[in-house]
Amino acid sequence: MLDENHFDFLMNAIKKNFSFQKEIEIAIEANPESISADKARFLKALGFNRVSLGVQSMNDRYLRFLGRGHDGQRAREAFCELREAGFANISLDLMYAFPGETNEELEDDVRAISILGSEHLSLYTLTIELNSRFHAVQMKLDDDEKLAGQYLMIARVLNGYGFKQYEISNFAQPGFESKHNRVYWRGEPYLGLGVGAHGFDGRRRYWNTSNLQQYIQKAGSKDPVTDGFEDLTDIQLSMEKVLFGLRMNEGIPWGLIPSVKTGLVQTWIKDGFLSLEDGNVRATDRGRLVLDELSARLI
Repeated sequence: MLDENHFDFLMNAIKKNFSFQKEIEIAIEANPESISADKARFLKALGFNRVSLGVQSMNDRYLRFLGRGHDGQRAREAFCELREAGFANISLDLMYAFPGETNEELEDDVRAISILGSEHLSLYTLTIELNSRFHAVQMKLDDDEKLAGQYLMIARVLNGYGFKQYEISNFAQPGFESKHNRVYWRGEPYLGLGVGAHGFDGRRRYWNTSNLQQYIQKAGSKDPVTDGFEDLTDIQLSMEKVLFGLRMNEGIPWGLIPSVKTGLVQTWIKDGFLSLEDGNVRATDRGRLVLDELSARLI
């Protein structure tokens, strides 16, 4: 949504203060209604090489339900504008679990978004946040059994279009897995810049103030813009690597499992929730459906 001058300022500030790896991924998020042919060309020329496009659905009825500012046709047009500008790495967001959404509607939606031909797809379930519009009208989601079946169906259909699942909610054409997100899932350091941003240095997790005026005031006076931090213990770091690692299809080495939890993990392997192959523990299809519960018990 920023204009060209703002983008120029940001990119120049980044280039002046950081060195870039040769195979750097410079990604930007956009909604279909905020993309135009001119904006797409400008972003590409500025150095962005990956776009995450918030399509959510190709079904106009569900887009209206969400209150989105685009329809399926605008999503197609935005995708084409990005392609024509030279973007060879586009990720699309797909949402499901709309109340009353049929399996047929969902499969049509998955196929409609897949045939666009993106390199990556991120999957989201509709969630009802406290104090949201959906919460105010006491909207109820469909039962877990139905949603579990839809999740498995989505994975099957995407696989048929060449998308390989590499994380519980992320699918990619070979070689186009998100570098940015894998940093989080592997417990690697990352720098958070901006209002409310979070960062991690490998031991300390910190967060910047979410108050805009406070942020500007502190930044202008050279005071730390952080609003808090926590130093993680060795046990906490190890457990986070386990929890995030199990989200990824590659899994985690058996040696990462804390000794006090090996019996529990062996039981889950026996019950078919996890598998152990070549020294790596991975979640099975069955395990991914209940991974939040397994993670809670591990903690």
